[in-house]
Amino acid sequence: MRRMTSLKSWVKVVLMKKLSLYIFLFLIWCNACFANLIIFSDIKVGEKVSKYLNDQEISQYYKSDTKDNGVLIYDKDKKYSYLLFLKEDGIFEENYELFQIFYENSTNKIVGTAGVYLMDSKDKDLCLKKRNDDVDIYKIKNRITSLFNKTQDQHTFPDGVVDDYIMFSSDEKYIAFACLIHSNKVEYRVEELENDYNDYIYKIHNQ
Repeated sequence: MRRMTSLKSWVKVVLMKKLSLYIFLFLIWCNACFANLIIFSDIKVGEKVSKYLNDQEISQYYKSDTKDNGVLIYDKDKKYSYLLFLKEDGIFEENYELFQIFYENSTNKIVGTAGVYLMDSKDKDLCLKKRNDDVDIYKIKNRITSLFNKTQDQHTFPDGVVDDYIMFSSDEKYIAFACLIHSNKVEYRVEELENDYNDYIYKIHNQ
């Protein structure tokens, strides 16, 4: 009887040790994940995409894209490629619906970034506050300097969508913070694009 009790106690100790080990490994894994989260506003146009992502991540989130007429725009055989990250991917610290990173294939240099955040149609004021807060964050991080020219305006598209934006432009690039106000939602968008890349994409879409 004593022997059976001892055996049960021994099994319980082994199980507890295994459970403790699993919990320890899980916590290490979680800490590694959280430590590797990318802050979107830290990504700088002009730097290598490999500074922020490893080869496996670049391959996993790589996308090809075409125009409506089937013309290929983004591909490894084209001038530019891009990466797409969704909120559920858990790559970025910010809780955006999606992020995009555009880069030049020959150099792996980042030429553009974009982040999209969706809100309810009644959240226009919340969007404008987030827009202004992000402008302050970019200034604090010295991403926006005296070398940029500021433009703040509204534009109404033919479909009725209102673009209420603040843009900072220089000779090399621009950074834009926009609240796109639809009838059923508010879409907040932040993007930073090199002018050469923006001109290239504009020409393709208007051919």
